[in-house]
Amino acid sequence: RFGILHIGGGYEIGNVNDLFNQVDQAATDIKTPIITAELATLVDPNPAIFATNIATFINTSTATATLNSVLSSVQRDGNATLFFGGHVPLTPFVISRKGWGGSFVLDANASVIANGSFLSDPLFISNATATAYANAYIANPLAPNLPTPPNDSTMLVKAAAVGEIGLGYSRSILRREAPEPVEGEPTPGKLSASQLKAGELTAGGRVKFYQVGLANKAVSLTSMQDGSQDTLNNDLTYTKSTGFGLDVGALWTSKHYRAGAWVNNLNSPSFKYPTINTTGYTNSTIIAQLGADETYEMKPQLQLEGAIFSESQNFVVNLGLDANAVQDPVGRDFQWMTLSGAYATSSWWIPGARIGYRSNLAGSKLSYLTAGLTMFKALSLDIAYGLDKLTYEGNSIPRSAMINLGLQMTF
Repeated sequence: RFGILHIGGGYEIGNVNDLFNQVDQAATDIKTPIITAELATLVDPNPAIFATNIATFINTSTATATLNSVLSSVQRDGNATLFFGGHVPLTPFVISRKGWGGSFVLDANASVIANGSFLSDPLFISNATATAYANAYIANPLAPNLPTPPNDSTMLVKAAAVGEIGLGYSRSILRREAPEPVEGEPTPGKLSASQLKAGELTAGGRVKFYQVGLANKAVSLTSMQDGSQDTLNNDLTYTKSTGFGLDVGALWTSKHYRAGAWVNNLNSPSFKYPTINTTGYTNSTIIAQLGADETYEMKPQLQLEGAIFSESQNFVVNLGLDANAVQDPVGRDFQWMTLSGAYATSSWWIPGARIGYRSNLAGSKLSYLTAGLTMFKALSLDIAYGLDKLTYEGNSIPRSAMINLGLQMTF
């Protein structure tokens, strides 16, 4: 069996309506927390009193309170992620021969992901900044050259490009044959204990070679030129490194059910992000946050699977569960639970179909409805539609959606 085409992608947005517009407006409000008309109402012959009036006005204003609320919200929930990936043509390639005692699988795939998140530095005008405002107004009351106040609120962009080549081998290590029916056994349609014990245990492992490119960039809102959405899409410089991963697992397969467990990246390969330049930052909390998570570690994850088949094996109900959460290259936590039902057709002309539900038990904790079709026993199309919604540019959209297209042949 070999793959001809296998590609997919999607997006995820944090629980903030009109995220990019809110961030861009916050950047504007940080740069101009007071206008000339407002300064005119605060003038005092004593420059020190004038500066105090400015600081008090800005720091206690409704506009500043609203701005700081937005900054807090986007730090907590404001993230946007784009991802895309696919397999190299002709992979995964699976070949089984009796002389080898099992099956070999060669797989090669690549994926890219970019994520924008935000670090909040609440706006607060110091006496020094207020004095600079006062001096600028006194120098030119009609068109004062107002300075940009110091503020370290930042958009942090992280991206990864991951290439993977894997070689796996699996073989049967135990087989139990179903006994012939005897008098007193359950009637057809019912399973005896001995029939339930019939099946085959397959065990295997996979060695993977990784080439990983990691990039990150911090852009303060006061220096942002292109807007937050364009900043997410801007080109980045990647640092490349390599590593190896090891997967092991086992699967028990019977006519009526299967159950298995698999551990990914048993050896925890890790890769380094480049160090972010924090020159010009003054907020120690922001500096510490920008210096954190410089290592991407592929921690081990235990994945469990179980399925029940109909007598004809055309219908199947499948349950999958990640036993623990792990992070993806840009720091998002994932622990999937999936439940699906599928019909596998025996006809070339009648498509197979599946429908299901999946939920991330960690991180964003988003849930999805999933659906898919397999046509001509070779072409598969699957979508996942997020159940949580938000407003984006006036439209209601799901917070996340994914699509996957696959084409494979078996001979």
